[in-house]
Amino acid sequence: MSKNLDSLPPPFEATVRQPSPRQAAPEQAPRMRRELAAFVHGLADGTRPLRLPGAAGEWAAGGDGHFHLAPELFLQVAGWTRFRFPHGELRLGPGEALVLPPKLLHAERVGAAEDGTPFCNIVVYAEGATLICHIAHEEAPGQPGILHLEARQHAQAHGIHDWLADAARLGRSSGAATNTEPAWAAAQARALVVAATAGVLRALDDASADTRQEPPLVARVRVLVQNQLGDHQLSVRRLAAQSGCTADYLSHLFSQTTGEHLAAFINRQRMERAARLLGESARAGKEVAWACGFATQSYFIRTFRAHFGVTPKAWRAAREQGTAERS
Repeated sequence: MSKNLDSLPPPFEATVRQPSPRQAAPEQAPRMRRELAAFVHGLADGTRPLRLPGAAGEWAAGGDGHFHLAPELFLQVAGWTRFRFPHGELRLGPGEALVLPPKLLHAERVGAAEDGTPFCNIVVYAEGATLICHIAHEEAPGQPGILHLEARQHAQAHGIHDWLADAARLGRSSGAATNTEPAWAAAQARALVVAATAGVLRALDDASADTRQEPPLVARVRVLVQNQLGDHQLSVRRLAAQSGCTADYLSHLFSQTTGEHLAAFINRQRMERAARLLGESARAGKEVAWACGFATQSYFIRTFRAHFGVTPKAWRAAREQGTAERS
């Protein structure tokens, strides 16, 4: 499609929406497994392209979109997805796979194929013991929305995270390699993504795994929170509006299911992200505040101190001192 990105609607601000509970699509579960299996075989035999965008240094402080602390895998089933990065753009077409590195800021626009085939992709995210896999459709013009989502607590999640992270690192480094290294790096990255995708299928269909499932609405809200964590306007009320229910209902369901208030969950996720970024990055405190969804640095400092007992500056200094002593 030759459509210029500037002619598309305003940039998508990391507000991946979801269908309301009455719009759940459980019939999509077999389709998701068929498409995952097709990508396993296609990536393994080289008939499906693998895209590995390199990151331009550290995460960007400012701009449209969002980022995650773990890698994401996008499998384009139909239509197209256009990613805007701080250092460029990438268009993902049918049959292509993309591994997004951690902390890479990106905004997404989507659309149907030229023959009218509707947009559809599969997104995989794994962090800790949690695996989340969902089918996305075009919910509003240019905007992806969650059509079907499955979340699992599974041992495969650790491997899936590590395989995708290693593939992303190979994508960043292969451009600087020489001689035969780029070819070997590409082959290794492809094998890692095949292993990760097969791991998703194994986890989804593991009858011996923990079968306790959260209500689909709660699982989807977790995804929405992660995708909007850097937006200072993120709130329970906004999540409820995106979820097709009232704020009171959403808060009650989330608290009843998880034992944690939704507002407290949002704050905890922001603080955990802040701690990671302070420990893994040399960015200024105001940039970390932005990345964690705080409108002002002063509010970020007060919230961080209330959560950890020290200021972000003191926390980082203690972390650096501990690292120096261990080395």
